[in-house]
Amino acid sequence: MSRAEVAAHTLAPGAPGGPLIVLAHGLEDRWTSWAALAAELNPDWRLVALDLPWRSGNDYRWRDRTSAEWLGDALDLLEDRPDVLITHSYAANAALNLLCDGDDRSMRALLLLCPLYRQPRHLVTWRMFDRARTAFTEHIGEGLRARLGARLLTMEPDVLQTMTVLALDRVGPSGFVTVFQQFIASADLVLEKVEMPTLVLAGGSDALLSSEAATALADRIAGAELQIHEDYDHFCHIRQVSGVAANITEYVAGTLTPTVGEFR
Repeated sequence: MSRAEVAAHTLAPGAPGGPLIVLAHGLEDRWTSWAALAAELNPDWRLVALDLPWRSGNDYRWRDRTSAEWLGDALDLLEDRPDVLITHSYAANAALNLLCDGDDRSMRALLLLCPLYRQPRHLVTWRMFDRARTAFTEHIGEGLRARLGARLLTMEPDVLQTMTVLALDRVGPSGFVTVFQQFIASADLVLEKVEMPTLVLAGGSDALLSSEAATALADRIAGAELQIHEDYDHFCHIRQVSGVAANITEYVAGTLTPTVGEFR
């Protein structure tokens, strides 16, 4: 696999000198999933969505390199350093790995949307494995339903069930193992190395990140802000577009200094 496996797509050109906001999708998602959200953000912002090798339909052969290395390759495609990197789920952990590795391709501020996090006090056990396996199966189905949107209302239950089974078969054990490994490793991240403004944005209805885990993660990042919205689930960037767009707008505005392009 080569660097051609990553790409950067402009969602909005923004205004000259406007902040560069970069969005990174999660596992089995696509860069296009940011489109609805992007339409509700400040038109002055330059919006770029990264296309990463863990996109929907991938064959998982990219795992011979780390997620941080792939994210670093994608960031190298940008002309400027991101003002804010917005990351969802698996990509959020890729960003944390990148920063904890001391990579100098950093951004000025970071937003972690529904990241994965294992609290260090929770040992890796077979019970944890089994629970994670069950949660992953439900997660694939939930992701499918989120992307179907309004089409879900007119779909026959047996058709939806068939689509869910096919989606799970396509992802296969490789998908689960990839997520589980990222989850396990998150407890060992040296988060003290994350020194930039950071927002952990979590959902009270997210089956993959409890409020307790989100709080513990934010507590380990110096100065990190934490927001937990009870009505958000793991796919809130698709299902609760207006709310998440408002959260992002507030965070970016609060992070930027009154002088456009500079941060406090």
